[in-house]
Amino acid sequence: MLELKVTRDELLKGVSKTQSIAEKRSSMPILSNILIDAQDDHLLITATDLEISFKGTFAAEVIKPGRMTVPARKLYEIIHEMSDESLVLKELDNYNLEVASARSNYQLHGLSAEDFPPMPDYEAVTFMEMPAETLSDMIEKTIYSISTEETRYNLSGVCVERIPDEEAPKLRFVSTDGHRLSLMDAPIPGLDRLGMTGRVIISRKGLMEMRKLADEGNNLKLGFTENSAVLIKDTSVLVIRLLEGRFPDYTMVIPKDNPSIMTLSRKDFLEAMRRISTMLSDRYKGARFDIEAKNLTMTVVNPDVGEATENLPVDFAGEGLSAGFNVKYFIEILSPLKADAVQVILKDAKSPCLVRSGEDRGFLGVIMPMNL
Repeated sequence: MLELKVTRDELLKGVSKTQSIAEKRSSMPILSNILIDAQDDHLLITATDLEISFKGTFAAEVIKPGRMTVPARKLYEIIHEMSDESLVLKELDNYNLEVASARSNYQLHGLSAEDFPPMPDYEAVTFMEMPAETLSDMIEKTIYSISTEETRYNLSGVCVERIPDEEAPKLRFVSTDGHRLSLMDAPIPGLDRLGMTGRVIISRKGLMEMRKLADEGNNLKLGFTENSAVLIKDTSVLVIRLLEGRFPDYTMVIPKDNPSIMTLSRKDFLEAMRRISTMLSDRYKGARFDIEAKNLTMTVVNPDVGEATENLPVDFAGEGLSAGFNVKYFIEILSPLKADAVQVILKDAKSPCLVRSGEDRGFLGVIMPMNL
């Protein structure tokens, strides 16, 4: 019968990591629960939705070892509202868990630990170390262009692959929804040790969980099994089932011969885009770009709302042209970039444009034009 003492902050840290993984509504009630496993001098907390599994190790004074499951959301809410520094967790009869402090006592109905799905095996995985900042940056610059269409299952994640390079092999993240594409390369020492063959696809939810761990800082360990990605950060382990399906040959949509380069302030461009987007709607999403040697004019005409025009100074090398683009796509592509200046590289009104910046090395964005 499980019994342990733990600080409120340590338990809250562990339980909070499970909230976006444990299923809130599921045909399998056990997936709404988390597994708490008291052993030796620590507490293991596990959550899974069968696609993503998390296990973390947290400091605790174990009085009696044991395992049981309790509702993830309710346990979090109880701990979050408690103010006492020290808590006692004790298993009662019929899989009930008592959560007690100096001033409070709560009992939660749980379920048997025997019914909780096992953590996927990752013991044989070969890992490479990766800076957390690099992983977070790669996810941030590609996650927004993942397809949200349920029928396009093979586009509902980021494609990951190794890119050979004479100087240093690169890890590549790329995503597309058919209207725009985001690609990010990063040289990673020890990439050759990564147990991955060909291309694999990591789901949006999996990437969001990876970013949470990466945002905590320091180095991570990344590895792959035949059907899973595994990320380790200190005493936390994340196992993500890879998406099935074949990612399309994205290289075919990256333009190779765009001759006209428009250079302008990223901040000014982004702010103008955000202003002009206030005039858009679900029916009218685009702006017309009229580009000249020293000026970009963006125009929105929405019959339901009104009209808007924004002018920006640019350095444009090429013949003047006009084209229509989805404003949201530019906002999402510019927001995670860090550069002061960006380049929009164009060919004509019917061809996709490239978005690059010198300071965001390894990044490449592609946006398809639209008819207005």
